[in-house]
Amino acid sequence: MSRAVSKGFALAAIAGLLVGCSSPAASTPASAPAASAAGGSGGGTAIAATEKEWQISLSSTTIPAGAITFTVDNQGDKEHEFVIRKTDLQSDALPKNADGEVSEDAPELTEVGDPSELAEIKSGSTDRSLTVTLQPGHYVIFCNLHVEDLLHYQKGMHVDFTVN
Repeated sequence: MSRAVSKGFALAAIAGLLVGCSSPAASTPASAPAASAAGGSGGGTAIAATEKEWQISLSSTTIPAGAITFTVDNQGDKEHEFVIRKTDLQSDALPKNADGEVSEDAPELTEVGDPSELAEIKSGSTDRSLTVTLQPGHYVIFCNLHVEDLLHYQKGMHVDFTVN
């Protein structure tokens, strides 16, 4: 065998070894979970949330504890927001301030992360997401926008869910 052919085989063998030894991260399959909106690795629970006048709905209201990514679709004609709090109160009985808005910092409501809400979700938006890590308990999601005399929470934009 000629020297040039031997070198070619040697280089091909080395290239094959390098490809075979590459890290899994370098060749992640298309079916692998995507990175979360919070910058962590995937593998948590994905929940679809839909907002429109005057409701919020979730793809599931019983969710396993851990990292949860909420993807919010605003199908309404108005801008909305998406606020998550842990509480023992039902979503229709949250404490309100003098203006009729939910008092988000009330002691009965616990923030669930930083951030724990999405603001300014424009009408027609389908690409907003929020990843939080939740422990077992009762939670609420609500829209707390107050535009002129319109209080979104009081119009029914709230939902309860449970984390097991």
